Amino acid sequence: MTGGSLSGRFKLKNVVLLAPDIDGDVAAAKLFGVVSDPDLPFGAAPQPRKVLPSPGFRITAYVSAGDKALTLSQLLFGSLIRLGRADVEALPKEKFEKGASLAYVVDFVEVKATGGVLGHSYYNSNPKVSADLIALIRYGLRPGDPGRPLEEIQRPFWRIPADS
Repeated sequence: MTGGSLSGRFKLKNVVLLAPDIDGDVAAAKLFGVVSDPDLPFGAAPQPRKVLPSPGFRITAYVSAGDKALTLSQLLFGSLIRLGRADVEALPKEKFEKGASLAYVVDFVEVKATGGVLGHSYYNSNPKVSADLIALIRYGLRPGDPGRPLEEIQRPFWRIPADS
């Protein structure tokens, strides 16, 4: 079967990115089918009124500023920031607004506690992250729904609650 959207061809509802090792702009280009940065509403020639086309599915990206494996990736690939290493509270205003403009399709879930020596295994070693993944995938719950206890930073940015 050729043509059609990814969500239609593969019956996708959710795409989950766990500690994604990809540059943020490259991720946007790949997920939204944008040809080049100038085509983005925040590219070289900003077009603030332009809306990226919806890929037809919801994207959830789990990120952690403490992911040292992605720090190494940043150095190796010369990227300013890897998507999976985003520190939501430290994002410059323009990057925060860029993320907020994607609230119709993307949720960013920040994890403060990291796992393993490099902090890259937080998504399978942290029971709160595992529980959140189950609520998302098995039950289709969105951030803020009962049964998915995330702390809202500002939509679409959320945080796994810290241990009490």
